[in-house]
Amino acid sequence: MENVNPHAEVKVDRAQVVKCQTCGADMYFDIAAGKLKCPYCDNTEDVSANVFEAERSLEGFDEAALKPDSGAITYQCPNCHAKTVMHTYGTSMTCPFCGATNILQTEDIPGLAPDAILPFKVTKEEASQNSLKWVKKKLYAPGKLKKSFKPENLNSVYCPAFTFDSNTYSSYDGRLGKHYTETVGSGNNRRTVTKTRYFNVRGSYEEFFDDMLIEVSPKLNQKEFEKVGAFDTKNAVEYTEEYIAGHASERYDTGINDAFNVAKQKMSDRIRSAILSRYDYDVVDYLNVCTNYKESTFKHLLVPLWCSAFKYRDKLYNYFVNGRTGRVGGKTPVAIWKVVVTVLVIAGVLVGVYFGVVD
Repeated sequence: MENVNPHAEVKVDRAQVVKCQTCGADMYFDIAAGKLKCPYCDNTEDVSANVFEAERSLEGFDEAALKPDSGAITYQCPNCHAKTVMHTYGTSMTCPFCGATNILQTEDIPGLAPDAILPFKVTKEEASQNSLKWVKKKLYAPGKLKKSFKPENLNSVYCPAFTFDSNTYSSYDGRLGKHYTETVGSGNNRRTVTKTRYFNVRGSYEEFFDDMLIEVSPKLNQKEFEKVGAFDTKNAVEYTEEYIAGHASERYDTGINDAFNVAKQKMSDRIRSAILSRYDYDVVDYLNVCTNYKESTFKHLLVPLWCSAFKYRDKLYNYFVNGRTGRVGGKTPVAIWKVVVTVLVIAGVLVGVYFGVVD
């Protein structure tokens, strides 16, 4: 197993660097202290921001009218395609996801500046310890990986997301079925069969969805994003550049309308489950649900992730740590022999149970 070295000390920032009032050096946001700190004279400054409350209405919002963010430059990794946003560029710039060094400058991309941010709470040391525990608990991970894994190249990255609020009003109709048993035949042909009694359903359902969180990172997908667990979006504060100082941030690549469509699908799935929970049924013949989404609002939120990658047998594996809770998510290689042994053991148990029942 080979750890990818993305030169963790090299950071990029989303906005202007924050200068130390004492010595003029670049300050960084110290996660453990929750303050800006100077790496040279140890001067600290408080960071204050109001809890974020105002959201943007989706009605009439024209994303196409957005202009490129002046002062922000986008760089794309040709290796993993991550898009990092920074204000200045250094020759030692590396991708915070995979460690590639041949970062390419792209054209300015129109986009929405962040509305809110969830500052880091989990330190690099805590993220490293959690990553090590995560690998150790992977049942099917190769033993060689577990022994050699060293989570030493974690990078702090603020990843883009949208949260959506919406009042939903649904009407539905459907046909559900409930199983029952019946004895049929006579004599040697007497037997019990399972039948289904169908019944029609119809009604309405209302639910308010609050802060449905949808990732819009070019590096993660929604499934990977949700593996690191939930984020406490209610504790988001108004965006300020001080929280970004000394850390990387990513530009979103999924438009607001597309992200809202993803959110609506997740809402729809929850609505459908809630409707079905009203009834005692075994099978669904069909269920038609028509939903209206009213008073929908959103915000562009930056959420904190510790990101890194490792190579195993020439394949790159990314993993992520929730910067608020410390939960780890990602993929690891699988030792095929462990899977085979598990399948054989389960098969043996099932055969034993079968012959035990027969006897």
